[in-house]
Amino acid sequence: MEREALLPIPACCNLSLQNRRRDRENSMANGGHNITNGVGPTSGGLSREERRRRRRATQKYRTAHATRERVRVEAFNLAFSELRKLLPTLPPDKKLSKIEILRLAICYIAYLNHVLEA
Repeated sequence: MEREALLPIPACCNLSLQNRRRDRENSMANGGHNITNGVGPTSGGLSREERRRRRRATQKYRTAHATRERVRVEAFNLAFSELRKLLPTLPPDKKLSKIEILRLAICYIAYLNHVLEA
């Protein structure tokens, strides 16, 4: 996969960070109590966990979460492919699993360390 395929997350998809920052600012403005927009410890009798579950059940939240996860996994896979290019194997194009790449990298680093010490 090429680097151009990884696009930054649009600002509109990073809602949770913006919401947390806004909630923290509102909470500080209200003396440590988050009572704006009726969202407080007593709003509607819903617990914090229940409010969290309802927010996570929205289509907007799920779409944003899926986008973030997709970008994270693509970056993770790109890092593994870059590491794989640095490791010597025979044949050089042999497909390795992620755990095999990590184990081979550990062995290769230990070997290089041994060569430096000798």
